[in-house]
Amino acid sequence: MKNLILFLSVSLLFYYTSGSAFAIELMKSSALNGKVTFEAPKELSPMSKEMLELKYPSSRRPTEVLSDSTGGVSLAFNHLKSAATNEQVIEVHKNMSKAFHNMYPSASWFRDEVITKNGKNIMVLELITPAMNTKIHNIMYGLSVDDRLLLVAFNTTVEQSEKWLSIGKKIMSSIEVESR
Repeated sequence: MKNLILFLSVSLLFYYTSGSAFAIELMKSSALNGKVTFEAPKELSPMSKEMLELKYPSSRRPTEVLSDSTGGVSLAFNHLKSAATNEQVIEVHKNMSKAFHNMYPSASWFRDEVITKNGKNIMVLELITPAMNTKIHNIMYGLSVDDRLLLVAFNTTVEQSEKWLSIGKKIMSSIEVESR
């Protein structure tokens, strides 16, 4: 019994002193000229133009993208021209959910819902999708900002998810629309 307790104690000590268990400090950040605030680690910085062109080859690139140095972890903000009131976010969710289920029939789904935070409807999609030579864990929020749809997506490769997934969830849950 003593050996078991010693083993468990050493295991817990190892876990809490290993690199994956250390908390990364989140700092208050903003997007869309301060209309949206969130907390993010300093390890995420504006994605380089070259990486943007590789990761988002179409002309419909997100408005703003933060990433780690590898590009395997990113936080993208895309403020679409599409009109979307707070009430319409529910319908947006239905349409996007259906589209994602059709596009990624083999995806592993974790969340597919609309939540309400501070009176704002927020579409939440969380799933793992296939990508070239890896899989991507995606957390996507959709909400109304200035009566237009804002899509916010946190992505990490599954290989980096042990370090980044819990951080990504904290980032996403910290998103707030500033009232002006």
